[in-house]
Amino acid sequence: MILKLLLLAALFILLIPFDFAYAGIITGEVKFINSLPKVSPTMVTKDQDYCGETLPNESYLIDANGGLKNVVVFIDSAPSDKPADPHKENFLYNDGCRYAPHVLAIQKGERLRVKSHDPKLHIPHGYLGERTVFNLSLPFKNTIIDATSKIRQSGIMKVVCDTHAWMLGFVHVFDHPFFAVTNEQGVFSIPDLPPGSYVLKAWHEDGGIRSQEIIVPENGDVRVSFEFGKK
Repeated sequence: MILKLLLLAALFILLIPFDFAYAGIITGEVKFINSLPKVSPTMVTKDQDYCGETLPNESYLIDANGGLKNVVVFIDSAPSDKPADPHKENFLYNDGCRYAPHVLAIQKGERLRVKSHDPKLHIPHGYLGERTVFNLSLPFKNTIIDATSKIRQSGIMKVVCDTHAWMLGFVHVFDHPFFAVTNEQGVFSIPDLPPGSYVLKAWHEDGGIRSQEIIVPENGDVRVSFEFGKK
C-alpha cells in the first residue's frame, strides 16, 4: 500500500508543468545615480482653460532615495510560450491632458482600452516605429475605445495626441509575461520565471537600455539592480 502511494505521488510530480513546479521571482530596483536631471515643465499650447499653462515633465520621476519610476524591466527572450489572458484589461487614460500611466506594459493578446477623463477632444495616435497602430477619436468625457484588435505585434508603441501636441505616452507590448514597470520607488517584481540563464533588460524613455545576465535557480529567487545616470 505504501509503495503504491509513493508511486502515485511520483507520477503526480512528473505531471506538474515544469514552469509551475519550479518558478522563481526576480525582484529589484532601478536607481538614478547622478544629481537630479534638469527637466523643463511641459508647455500647454491648447485648451489652457482646462489643461492649464504647464504640466509636469514625466520623463524623470525620481524619489528621495533615487528610485526611478516608469522603467520597463523584461526578459529579452521568452523562456516559454505562456499565453496571454484575453480577459485581462489594461487601460490607458487621457487624464488632465496627459496619458496615465505614462508608461504601460502589456502582453500581446490582453485587452487595451483607451478612456478619456477629460471634457476635451483627444485623438490618441499610437505608432510602432513609423507605422500607425491605432488612431482613435475620444470626443467626450468617459468615452472608451477598445484598441485590442489593432495590436498585432510586439514592440514599443509611442502614443501621442493629434489635438494636443505635448501629450506623450508609451505602451510596451510583449510576446511573453516576463516583464514589469518600476513603481514610485523604482521597485519591480517579475514572478513565475522558470529556472535558467537569461538576459534581463531595463528600458527608460530617455536613458536608453541597460542589460545584465542573470541565473534563476531551481530553488530560490533573484535580486537585481540597475542604474541610470546622465548621458
